[in-house]
Order: sequence, then structure tokens, then C-alpha cells
Amino acid sequence: MNRLIIFLIAYCFISSSIKGQDNTYLGVEFGPKFDIYQYTDEGEIIYTKPYFNNLIFGITAGRDINETFYLETGFQWYEYSQSYRARGAWYYVVTSGIQVLQIPLRLKAKLNLVKDKFYLTTTIGHNFAINADYGASGSGGVFYKNPREILMPLIFDSLRIADTSIYSFRKTYSLIEAGITINYKFKNGLSLYLAGNYVAGLTKVIEINISYWVDNQPEQNATVFSNGDYFSIVLGLKYPVSKLWRKNKNE
Repeated sequence: MNRLIIFLIAYCFISSSIKGQDNTYLGVEFGPKFDIYQYTDEGEIIYTKPYFNNLIFGITAGRDINETFYLETGFQWYEYSQSYRARGAWYYVVTSGIQVLQIPLRLKAKLNLVKDKFYLTTTIGHNFAINADYGASGSGGVFYKNPREILMPLIFDSLRIADTSIYSFRKTYSLIEAGITINYKFKNGLSLYLAGNYVAGLTKVIEINISYWVDNQPEQNATVFSNGDYFSIVLGLKYPVSKLWRKNKNE
């Protein structure tokens, strides 16, 4: 699979330099990333929800296949935010997780809305991800005293939590991507776009093992984990640099 990705990326750039009539794009993008965690908990106190804590940054390069489809690759850099919450409390945990370098390979399809101005793009793709914190781990803990809130039912008076994070499941892993983008194209060929993407993994990459004690009750255990799933909303710019090559050739 990884050899196929490298071949397609190489084809994208080599063939674009040979076939000057096809547009080749370079671009940048960034935006909020919402990490998705799953959980198990024998005491039904710990839970998760999608959480934003970091931006995702990317450099993109693409090439037209025909008037409808084009291939895109590049590099993305981001960090997973570890997050979990406790029911019946205003307390929640947000800490830094692993840092990731991601190499996407996307097939995109264009649908014109207003000719030469607005168009929609749908995306399917595969991402090769590198875990920059492979082999590392982390730990934390807290003692939480529940305030006497009138508007919130009191589940406990006090909560003590200890957790350990494991980042050593995968040094590299794969993610599947789907998304939709709205684009606006300026007269000089520069495009501004807003994209919504959902990315899902197939294997566990982060796990947080949690022990907690509610009031004077026995120890309970929970696990919070991620397969690398997230969704993002990115703002980007891209420009057909092949126009510069053709302009220089004509001169």
C-alpha cells in the first residue's frame, strides 16, 4: 500500500512537468481539528466528546487528471489532544497527546456551481501517518471536590483520578478520509476554499488507562482510546503554478 502511494505521488508530479497543458497546484491550509475518542468505563462516570484544542496545518500539491478529477497530496502536521470528562462534575481533562506528520493521497471530483467562480469538491483519500511520539508515555492525576451546584444533580462529593497514557501502539498507521469543499476561483487562477473533512483510523494509536475513586467507594477503572479519528474544518489557498511554467515557456 505504501509503495502504491509513493508511486502515485511521483506520477502526479513527474507527469505534470511533462504535460504542461495540465494544471498543477500548490497550496496551504489550516483550521481547527476535533479529536474523537472512544471509551469503556465500569463505573459509568468517565465519558468523551469531540474536542478542539489544536490547529491542523498543511501544504498541498495537486494535478488535474481531467476536467472533473484531480489528485492531491502534501504534508500535514498536527497534535492529538487527549480529553475525557467526568459525569456529574464540571471537571474535564485536556492534555497534549502525540504529534503526527501525515501524508495524504486524495482523489477529488469537481462540480461546478457558477462557471469559473464557485464549485464544490468531494474528496476520498488515504493518509499515511507517522507518530512522532512513538515510545513515549504520560501520566496525570487530580482530586476534584464537587461544588454544591443548584442546577446540577450531585452524583458525588469528591472524585480522585489517576491516568496513564500509552503512545506506543503504532509508529506508522493508515487513515481513511472523506470530505466536501466549497471553492471560489479568482480571475488570476488563485482559489480560496473551505473544507470539511472526516478522517477515521483502523487501529488503536492512543490509550489512556484511568483509575478513579468516587467518595469512599472502591477503585473503578476506565479506558479512553483513539484510532486516530478526527474531523476538521480547514481554510485554504491554492494556485495553479503550471501557469507560471507555461508563461515562461511562451516567453
